[in-house]
Amino acid sequence: MSRKRKLALSGNTVAGGHGAASEGGRSWSEWFAPRKKTIERVKAHELTFILRTLATLVSNGVPLPKAIATLSREDTVAKHRNLLDSLRRKVESGVPFSVALGTFPHLCDQITISQIRLGERSGTLSDTLLHLSENRGKSAELKQMVIKKLAYPVLLVTLGSGLLTFLLMYVVPVFQETYANAHVPLPFITRLLIEVSELVKSYGPYLFGGSILLAVGTKQLRKKPEFALAMDRLLLRVPVMGNLIRDMAILQLMEVLHSLMTAGYNLAEAVRETAGSVGNRAVRKGVNELQLAIHRGERFSKELERHEGMFPPIVSQLVIVGESTGQLTRATKDICEYLRHEIERKTGLMVGALEPILTISLASAIAVVLLAIYLPMFDMVNTISGPSH
Repeated sequence: MSRKRKLALSGNTVAGGHGAASEGGRSWSEWFAPRKKTIERVKAHELTFILRTLATLVSNGVPLPKAIATLSREDTVAKHRNLLDSLRRKVESGVPFSVALGTFPHLCDQITISQIRLGERSGTLSDTLLHLSENRGKSAELKQMVIKKLAYPVLLVTLGSGLLTFLLMYVVPVFQETYANAHVPLPFITRLLIEVSELVKSYGPYLFGGSILLAVGTKQLRKKPEFALAMDRLLLRVPVMGNLIRDMAILQLMEVLHSLMTAGYNLAEAVRETAGSVGNRAVRKGVNELQLAIHRGERFSKELERHEGMFPPIVSQLVIVGESTGQLTRATKDICEYLRHEIERKTGLMVGALEPILTISLASAIAVVLLAIYLPMFDMVNTISGPSH
């Protein structure tokens, strides 16, 4: 290649703008430019902290932009500092706080934004932020309480199952080989244990892999509305656990309904906005039916009575009283308090009944395994140390 040709190619490379594509059509500047960091989603407890801090600052007379700037310097939300700075700049430029929040969908949900918008319009932004943070705090405390109480039974089952699996897969085969070499006659319980051990060794990995596939498959199938609805209906029929799941779903409904009505929504608007906040699909479908009935002019309490299998009787009764006295917002608040206490009580009763049952069952299973392992050894020792003539 001639020198002129090389220079021409070199010139084309430079003229390509910040270096020609070195590979795959990418320029040198694109290869070595720093990658943009993906924006991390704000966690639930972080959003609660943000709302509570802003409520405290604004209620004490701190302007909202200054309050956001102060919040961004807190270590708790240090990783979201860029996001908060962007939010502050939008508010300083004259954009309403609710509109600015709407440009960050990973920050908070639409129901929260709607309540903040009503708080701005009514001039009660600090009260709205405080109300939101208190409700979120109560929900987080209830969730932590349920998880804490269920943690011990789950840990007990996990450790007990792991110990039994270890004994069956690694300990029993060693004793089996020892007894076979010593030609020791085995009792029925030991022979049965050896058969179970063989099954676990042969099919255990397949069962483990199958359980993982089942979990993944169920998660994928739940993306189909029909399957998720049928599964959630089935969960509501599970003894003991079904009522607890129902109460949690109704609490989600009533918490958001109370928040929206406190912020200024009327009943029809609040029910329409609330349906999407309910996690259980079966309860969500019932809420959608409630919404249609209220839109037709039906009374809220009458519709709750028609769905008596979904709503506890005390919920329907409190709504009836709230409608007749014109204090439905207070009724929804009382319902939330009642359901929180009921969830805590039912969780305590369920865990209190499960713990001794699981403990006794696992201890009995491990005792049977150990007895089956060592019983032939006692016979072998007695045979070896038998009376001499």
